[in-house]
Amino acid sequence: MTLAPTSVVTLGSKRYETHAEAVRVDLRALPGVNACAITLPAEAGVDAAPGDPAEVELDGGEGAETVLTGTVRAVHRGLRRTRVIAADGSADLAGLRPAATYERQDATAVIRALASDAGTGVERIQVTLQLAAYVAGQGRTAAEHVAALAELAGAIGVFTAGGKLDVAPAAPAAGMALRHGRELVACEVSEDPGPPSVPTPVGFGPAGSPQAPGALRHSDDAIPTSASAAGPGTLRRSVAVLHAPSVAGGAGQAASDLHGAEGSRLRGRAFLLPKLRPGTVLDVQDLPASLGGGPWLVTAVSHALAARAGGSTTFEARAASGGAGGLLGAGLSAVGGLL
Repeated sequence: MTLAPTSVVTLGSKRYETHAEAVRVDLRALPGVNACAITLPAEAGVDAAPGDPAEVELDGGEGAETVLTGTVRAVHRGLRRTRVIAADGSADLAGLRPAATYERQDATAVIRALASDAGTGVERIQVTLQLAAYVAGQGRTAAEHVAALAELAGAIGVFTAGGKLDVAPAAPAAGMALRHGRELVACEVSEDPGPPSVPTPVGFGPAGSPQAPGALRHSDDAIPTSASAAGPGTLRRSVAVLHAPSVAGGAGQAASDLHGAEGSRLRGRAFLLPKLRPGTVLDVQDLPASLGGGPWLVTAVSHALAARAGGSTTFEARAASGGAGGLLGAGLSAVGGLL
C-alpha cells in the first residue's frame, strides 16, 4: 500500500485542501507551545489576519486527523509565497505573566483560573495537590506555572487537538503502538541517569492539612520528615507551596518518579502519524531487545509535510513510569522559531 499524505488547512473563512506547499506542526508538552507554519503560493489568495481562527488537518494515508486548532498569529507575504504561523491556547498561556495569589485553593482551581485569565478552554484537569496558598508571580509565565503545578502532582500538561488544556497523570498503559519496520523508520534510545543527586522537594509547615488553621505558618524542620537529608545523593529543593506533610510526601514521590523516568529517552522518526501527540503513551514493537519497547510517554512531536517530499513525524519521549514532563523554559520559543 502506498500512503499519500495530504493536508487541509482552514484559515479564517477559507479552506485550503490542495494548495499548501509545506506544513510543519510542532507540538510540545507545557510549558512548550503548539504551533504550525503553513506555506502557500501567493496566488492562493490568503486573506487571513492575526486573530482569525485556524485549523490544520493531516492525513498520513489512513484518515484525516485534526492536529491543531487555534488562531493565526502572524502572516508573512512575499511575491511568490505566503507563510502563515498559527498556534493554539498554549501560546496564550506562554504569553501571560500573571500576578495573582490564590489562598486555600487546590491546584485544579489555580490551573483553571490561569487558563481562564489566558482565555484558553479546558478539556480536563485531573490533579490532586492541596495548597494553602499559591503565588503566581511574574517570574514565570502562566504555562510555566501550570507545568510546575502539574509536575508537583505527578501529571503532565498538554493541549488537545481541539485546542483545549488537558492536565492529568500519564495513562497507566500504552494507548498506541508503533512497529519498527512499519510506521517507525528510525529510533534512538538514550540511557543517561544524569547526576546522582535526586531532587527532593521539601516544604516547611506544621499544619496537618492545607485547610487547617495556621497552615501558612512555617515550621523549623522541613516536611516531610521522611525526606532524605541533603547530601551527595540528595538535592533538597525548597518549594513554598508545600505546607502539609502529606502534600510534600506526594510531591516527593512524583519528583522521584520523574527523575527515574527522565533517565531513559527515546527519539524516533516515522511516516506521517497525525494521531501522535504529546501525552500519548506508546509501545514500540519489534525493536532489538537492547533498545526496549517501552512504554514511553511522548513529550514532543513534529509533523512535516511537503508537496514534493511526502510526510514524516519525529518525536521525543521518556520512560512512562509516572510523573510529569519537567520541561520548564520553552515559553514562546516554538512560535519564535517558526517566525
